[in-house]
Amino acid sequence: MKLVGQPLMLLAATLVASPVLAMFEKGSPVKQLTPSNFDRVLSMGLQPTFVAFYAPWCGHCKNLETKYEQAARSTIGIAQFYAVNCDEDSNRALCGRFNVQGFPTIKVFTEKRTKRGDRKSVDYQGERTARAMGRFARSVLPNLSKRLNSDGLEAFVTGTKTPKAVLLTEREKSSDLWKGISARFANQVDFAHISRPGKALLERMGIVRLPSIVGYPKAEEPEHFEVYDEEIKHQPLAKFVKRISSGKTKAAGGARKDVASAKVEVKEVAGQEDLEKLCIDEDNRSEIPVVCIFGIMALEPEFQESRDEHAQALEVLQSVASNQRMRSRYAERDPADDRSSTADKDEGENEDEERQSKNALEPPFRVLWANALGEAGKQLCTILGLSDDLPAVVAVSPRKKAAAPYVGSFDSADVLEWAEACYRGHGMRRIASELRIGARPHAHDEF
Repeated sequence: MKLVGQPLMLLAATLVASPVLAMFEKGSPVKQLTPSNFDRVLSMGLQPTFVAFYAPWCGHCKNLETKYEQAARSTIGIAQFYAVNCDEDSNRALCGRFNVQGFPTIKVFTEKRTKRGDRKSVDYQGERTARAMGRFARSVLPNLSKRLNSDGLEAFVTGTKTPKAVLLTEREKSSDLWKGISARFANQVDFAHISRPGKALLERMGIVRLPSIVGYPKAEEPEHFEVYDEEIKHQPLAKFVKRISSGKTKAAGGARKDVASAKVEVKEVAGQEDLEKLCIDEDNRSEIPVVCIFGIMALEPEFQESRDEHAQALEVLQSVASNQRMRSRYAERDPADDRSSTADKDEGENEDEERQSKNALEPPFRVLWANALGEAGKQLCTILGLSDDLPAVVAVSPRKKAAAPYVGSFDSADVLEWAEACYRGHGMRRIASELRIGARPHAHDEF
């Protein structure tokens, strides 16, 4: 739909208030972008990233919605799909930045870079069907995996200090899944693939079937590798690569020493007393976690469907809490300081082993939840500026009074990856208001 003059914009302002015009609502695989999270989201990996600039009153946009969501579901692990509501005042500058002239406009961000270092985008001009968009996503999916022969493996592993992941396969070309994983973790892991690896290499690594994937968390220790032993699907493979990127392999017996392996309880924050006890206890700073992860979920106990949905969401949060990497409190730094020269380094990774041995490992963040239908949940959403899309997740640094909302699918692996980044200070911004819930308003605030 072409934007023609002022009358159309006035019509937009008139219509946007209607709640029936909302698009990409709760549960959609397409998440909303705003000026506050746009650049951060675009910097997370190099998968083809679709961004639909739309207005909720636009008929062509409504026609696109279902097909765009179908395309997002069909390309999980290969591409990312987002949307920007250009009718929101706060988003107008963002839409202008990309010279949006009509609705909907779909831009696809590729792995290529501008002179400024931003990701380049192209206007999607193909058919607006799920199949066509999925086909285009695959056509621009970069192959960041280096092709090796069996004799070149050691040189590749030890060539740089970056962790490595290598696919051993009988196929000549990399699959879209491997390309997608390579693009997602492009800034954290170096990827390669060996077609028809030699028998001697397979025997040395104890590999009896192909395809197989091998992770090298430390380039200086090529003899210490881990063979991926789960089904080759996006979610478990992403967890494996994420762990390799952190420099860790499974400990002997299958248990990871750096992970809180026991199931961790996710406690409810129902009021200020809970909030202070679990997250912001100024009187006992040694017990304050570095980061609190809040899951805001709707729960209506009288309805079975609501209880079931809540149980599923809680299971995701429990997985995040139980699989976080343990750290030494000795190694902490300011998690809200994005300007630190060590912002991309994990607090525990640069401490020498002697210091680490003197400090017991403990979880760096505490995972909590609040009912979006209760006063605590409502006030947290207001204070932290969360959207109505539930479940919502936000990271809070109680010591530095900083926060970062989560944008992405409600998947334990993705939320854990984001939480680890928040722990390192990525995306954390100061909170303007005091973190207090349940307090009565002051007299001058009442109407």
